[in-house]
Amino acid sequence: MLSNLSPASRGAVLLVAGISIFGFSDNLTLLVSDQVGVGQFHFSRSLFAMIMVALLGRLWGLAVVPRHWKPVLARTAFMVTSMLLYFGVMPMMPIAEAGAGLFTSPIFVLLFSSILFKERIGWRRILAVIIGSAGVLLVLRPGSAGFTVYHLLPVVAGASYAMGSLITYRHLREESPLAILMSFIVSIGIVGAFSTTGLTLFPVSDEMRQQAPFLFSGWQSVEGIFWVWIAVIAAGASVALSLMTRAYQLTKTSYAAIYEYAYLLSVGFFGWLFWDIIPDMVSIAGIALIIMAGVVIVLAQSRSE
Repeated sequence: MLSNLSPASRGAVLLVAGISIFGFSDNLTLLVSDQVGVGQFHFSRSLFAMIMVALLGRLWGLAVVPRHWKPVLARTAFMVTSMLLYFGVMPMMPIAEAGAGLFTSPIFVLLFSSILFKERIGWRRILAVIIGSAGVLLVLRPGSAGFTVYHLLPVVAGASYAMGSLITYRHLREESPLAILMSFIVSIGIVGAFSTTGLTLFPVSDEMRQQAPFLFSGWQSVEGIFWVWIAVIAAGASVALSLMTRAYQLTKTSYAAIYEYAYLLSVGFFGWLFWDIIPDMVSIAGIALIIMAGVVIVLAQSRSE
């Protein structure tokens, strides 16, 4: 049925499906975040995900080894940075709020497209940046009692995610999506192992670890149930990432951005269903403004082409 749709429509369907699965699997991260640090989490997840992606490659007849190494590695560096930062702060705030920071990425796509690729920015896009920035301020609320520097990390993750998405569309449209995904999975597993080893050999202060235990923990011993949940999380992430990577190959990044907001709905729904976590009204208003900014960006893009 998807074969009858235009490439842009197929990309939209794949992106919404993948990112909705991500909203489900990301909520399961809270089941293991009190047992290990973010580096050990990603290393453990990669052990399963590499096997799953290899099996998907054999099933679908797609290569899992990249042909275009330079852009793949550049994309991987940005995506690994994004995911380490995002997952590292996830247990510290409602996941929908962390997701709002990550999904400032359409705003950064717009800014980077203008600065790096000299795309023209009209008044509608400038308005989108203002609206999105206001939404970020409502979600983060700098100066409030609950605000810490760690609340900025999802926004930095959003900037890194934007660069990775731009590279995917501009330089990797002919690359195997599973090869792109395998590069990410292997790299984030290696980085996770090295960072966890570093934190084990050179632990941070007790104060820093108490503020962000998932971000600063070294190697921890785990129970059998940990590996069960990691396998489930890895399966969801592998399917989601393969769908999303293919979507970015089919759909221009600035158009695809609007469909990414399905993540906020998915992660918010499963956060409420699993954990009874609901952002407060100010954060919900901020999330709405960030979504509005993405809508304005897409409408402005459609008018300019």
